[in-house]
Amino acid sequence: MREPILKAVAMPPKVFWAPMLPAVVNFSVQMAIMMVFMGGLPGVVNPLVFVFTFLLGHIGIIIYGARDPHLSKMMQSYGPFMSKTKNIYHSRGNKLAP
Repeated sequence: MREPILKAVAMPPKVFWAPMLPAVVNFSVQMAIMMVFMGGLPGVVNPLVFVFTFLLGHIGIIIYGARDPHLSKMMQSYGPFMSKTKNIYHSRGNKLAP
C-alpha cells in the first residue's frame, strides 16, 4: 500500500525529462509570447524561431531540474511563504509561528 506514495515522493512527475510545473510554465509563456508577436507582426515573424526558444528554455529547465528534482513542489510552496509575517516579539527574520 505504501509503495505508490513513496514512488510519487521519490520520483516527481516529469515531462520530457523536465519537472512538470516549470515545463508547463515554459510552454505557456512561450505560446503567449508567440501569439503576441504573430498577432502584432503578421507575416514578419517566423514561428520556427519560437521552437528554438522553447527548446532552449526546456533544456535549461532540464539542467536545473537535474540538480533539484523537486522544483515543482518548490514553486508551489513559494506562493504561501511570500507574504511577510508579523512577529509577536521583536526579532530578526520571519517566523512561521508566533
